[in-house]
Amino acid sequence: WDAIRGKDFNYSLIFIGSYTDSRVVSLSNDVFKRPFFNHYGLPSPGNPGDAFRTQEGKPIGSFYGYKYAGVNNDGKIMLWLRERDENGNIKRDAEGKLTEKRVAMLGSSKREEDKDFIGNGVPKVQLSLNNTFTYKGFDLSLFFRSYLGYDILNLKQMYYGVQAVPGVNLLTDAYGRNAHIKGEKEYCDYFLENGNFLKLDVVTLGYTFSGNNLPKFFKGLRVYASVKNALTITSYRGYDPSQVSITGLEPGIEGKDAYPTARTFTFGVKVNF
Repeated sequence: WDAIRGKDFNYSLIFIGSYTDSRVVSLSNDVFKRPFFNHYGLPSPGNPGDAFRTQEGKPIGSFYGYKYAGVNNDGKIMLWLRERDENGNIKRDAEGKLTEKRVAMLGSSKREEDKDFIGNGVPKVQLSLNNTFTYKGFDLSLFFRSYLGYDILNLKQMYYGVQAVPGVNLLTDAYGRNAHIKGEKEYCDYFLENGNFLKLDVVTLGYTFSGNNLPKFFKGLRVYASVKNALTITSYRGYDPSQVSITGLEPGIEGKDAYPTARTFTFGVKVNF
């Protein structure tokens, strides 16, 4: 859209938006029957299990795990688990189906049947907006990008953000926002975070010389400066959410490794003879 066209000042923009939704139609055929499969085994220590379940009728990229219910007086993580009978077995109704009633219990009591779909790693909405301003010889471009409506599993918080993890350097969050957790980590939605962000991806400012301002022997001359990864607005506590993969069957996981995203400054001159 050419929003403004003037003698000296112009403004144009390009907006792109997309909405994504998915459902697994079938994993079976006449020979093989498999309504779901679990995958992405979370790393040691602690054997936390698989992070995802791909299941018929559910979206791609669904996190499958336990729901956080706080901590007990000793700081051990509690989870919302299915109600048990006096023998410690999960209650069933008259038809033999597992009860849906949940009670807060220690993570040490968890079973596979207590897991739920707890989030999704694929953004529902992806947006980009490129703004271009020109005033006489000056030009300014601002490129924004945003992902909305998805979760990121922050493995750095899960593995380095609780005090009970042995033999590693811990995040300050282990003694800050996670200080209430004194016991072992549990794979649960406490470590799933909102991945929404708005990023000012690229800013470029330039000036084009013309007419009497153009040096002799030059047919064209432009000088410019550019900043990449200028600004990110997000509530996500990990590194850069825009660098977390959102594709494939296992989207939305920030791993334990760390390589910060660089902010790049570029200065250039373009000359036509």
